[in-house]
Amino acid sequence: MDTPVADNVAFRLPSRGCGFTPMSALARTSTSTSTTSPQHAPFALGHCRLLEIGDSLGDDLEYGIRHELQFTPGLKLIQRNKQSTGLSASWFYNWPAHLKSFLHDYHPNLVVIMFGANDEQALAVDGVSQPFGSPKWRSAYISRVRRIDEMVTKAGAYAFWVGLPIAGPTIYSQGLRALNAIYSQVAASTPGVTFQPMWHLLATKSGNYRGGAVVNNVQSALRKSDEIHFTSTGELVIGTFVAKQLATVYNVNLRPEEPAYIDR
Repeated sequence: MDTPVADNVAFRLPSRGCGFTPMSALARTSTSTSTTSPQHAPFALGHCRLLEIGDSLGDDLEYGIRHELQFTPGLKLIQRNKQSTGLSASWFYNWPAHLKSFLHDYHPNLVVIMFGANDEQALAVDGVSQPFGSPKWRSAYISRVRRIDEMVTKAGAYAFWVGLPIAGPTIYSQGLRALNAIYSQVAASTPGVTFQPMWHLLATKSGNYRGGAVVNNVQSALRKSDEIHFTSTGELVIGTFVAKQLATVYNVNLRPEEPAYIDR
């Protein structure tokens, strides 16, 4: 199951007129003595601004989210993805600098994040190139992920980090799994951040890559020929999935416009 990994401390930011309220905060503040999780009716959105950032896979997610949620009352979508970027090659596109401007200009209540497609490369640590996955690389990359998360939360928004999907190329896919472990680790120790895995949604029951599936009763291709990026149907599938998870995690009414589900 692609169960979200939320922050480990009940954390609620000022709503600024938006109804996003993490279930972790509701559960911590509930006076229920039941042994089951307390139930809370979903809140109305109010006036919410959702900023989505990422790389080329973030672009794919952007299309899906926009298709499914663009007509949702009370929700303004702002998407600022940049292809061929990531957190490794800051010399090419400095995400912290751009994110600072986005947070200042748009004052989002929630930031949906999807990076990593281009991050399996060396990065410089104290002027020395460190190979992907090495201890120094990992330490430096964790710091970069944490900086993004803390910029978002300090600006008064929640961070919802979407995990990378399984991919066809084996070695590349192993790298994506390692990156997901970092995103999950940082989210678990950073109040206001949720990591949402998406790996199993796009995998077979045995955990292998699959390029297609039956979607809404129709056999469909989910991924393009590179076995990394998504077809238009695949974009709708991940957009529907993320929309539903956002509704659950933040306890708000979010209903996909034309939901696309994989029929298992």
